[in-house]
Amino acid sequence: MFPVAPKPQDSNQPSDRLMIEKQQEEAEWESINVLLMMHGLKPLSLVRRTDLKDLIIFDKQSSQRMRQNLKLLVEETSRQQNMIQELIETNQQLRNELQLEHSRATNQEQRANDLEQIMESVKSKIGELEDESLNRACQQQNKIKDLQKEQKTLQ
Repeated sequence: MFPVAPKPQDSNQPSDRLMIEKQQEEAEWESINVLLMMHGLKPLSLVRRTDLKDLIIFDKQSSQRMRQNLKLLVEETSRQQNMIQELIETNQQLRNELQLEHSRATNQEQRANDLEQIMESVKSKIGELEDESLNRACQQQNKIKDLQKEQKTLQ
């Protein structure tokens, strides 16, 4: 067997690791950009130039914290928007229930008024019938008296 020659990449291992870290960081920034755009915000620009005069450069730790902070802010904003939407929906549901209960109360009130009118009508009719009954009784009693008087006069 022949001796194995060292791979050319072995000498470039630190630069490969840096390249992988850079690609991971870029992927994280792209992920943040997607979140930002989903919320109607403008994406951040990643610069791939060597011209650095108009740039501010952050160390890896600061860059990582900024990505985490942006991600947390966007997630928190999303959570709050969901909560607001739920509150709006709950509020609408409560308004609908209130309107339904108000409608039921109005219907019950109308029904009570209708029943009260019916009751008054029945009371009035009962009074009329009682009066008619008393009048008939009085008339019959008067007829009986008249018949008794006639009978006496006939005797």
